[in-house]
Amino acid sequence: MTFSAGIVAYGIVDSNVPATTGGGLAGLAAAAMMGLAKIRAWTVDTSAERRQLAEALQQAQNEQTRYVAAQGAQAEEHRRRLRDLEAERVRYQQQLTAAKAALDEQYEARREALIIESMTTGIQLHLAGLLNAPADTAEAKIMPFPQSQPTRERATAHPADQAPEATRDRGAVRP
Repeated sequence: MTFSAGIVAYGIVDSNVPATTGGGLAGLAAAAMMGLAKIRAWTVDTSAERRQLAEALQQAQNEQTRYVAAQGAQAEEHRRRLRDLEAERVRYQQQLTAAKAALDEQYEARREALIIESMTTGIQLHLAGLLNAPADTAEAKIMPFPQSQPTRERATAHPADQAPEATRDRGAVRP
């Protein structure tokens, strides 16, 4: 660019039109080349976009890392809860077994006491002679059914048949 400006200045000082025109055209060509180089750099330069892409990829990688870490933590928490539930189930099973054993022991102790008490009572009743069958037994007597009354007699003698007439006479006006 400086060279073309020198040629233009020489052509103007020397009154040489071809040199001035050639220097001007060379200057224009140099300016066009410089402009085209700038336009090319501006359109082809992707460093800013590459920087944005790198940042986006880094954010995506960070997000994926957080997701995998959260997934691992969730799986570990699930395993911990399963272990806790299994330990609690075992503990309840042991408590249940201990309570059953205590109830069985209490039942056996009570059963033994009842057996001893019933045997003692049985022996006392036997020694007192209350378990021996009576020597003389009387024959059972059958009670006869009461004599049935004729149906017509019972119907006329029944007190329920007379009660409604008594209530009818109280305040009823007969025509």
